[in-house]
Amino acid sequence: MAFFTVSSSLLGTVFVIRALGELDYQNSPILRVEMDKAWAAETPSMVVADVAGLTFCDSTGVAELILALRRSRALGIRLALVGVHGTLERILTITGLRTSFEVFTSVEEALQKI
Repeated sequence: MAFFTVSSSLLGTVFVIRALGELDYQNSPILRVEMDKAWAAETPSMVVADVAGLTFCDSTGVAELILALRRSRALGIRLALVGVHGTLERILTITGLRTSFEVFTSVEEALQKI
């Protein structure tokens, strides 16, 4: 199994999720569980997914991020991606999905845009 960890914290009213390692078909359910915690939190003003630590992301990982985007829109909660790079950046750009997400270079930058 590929290395993957995910953690979360609440910074004021912002729920921050940090993902490290390979986001693939084996590990995307782990991210989903953490995202569910964000949606269950007392109405965060924003959910920030810090993906700067991802070393790989396949189509299943991208699908998980799209699912999170749909859920955030349904709940009226902003979702931002932080540190998009490498394979994930290429996939989001090629598919035209990059403009669907709010994208920031750092968590601090995202927090300034609340």
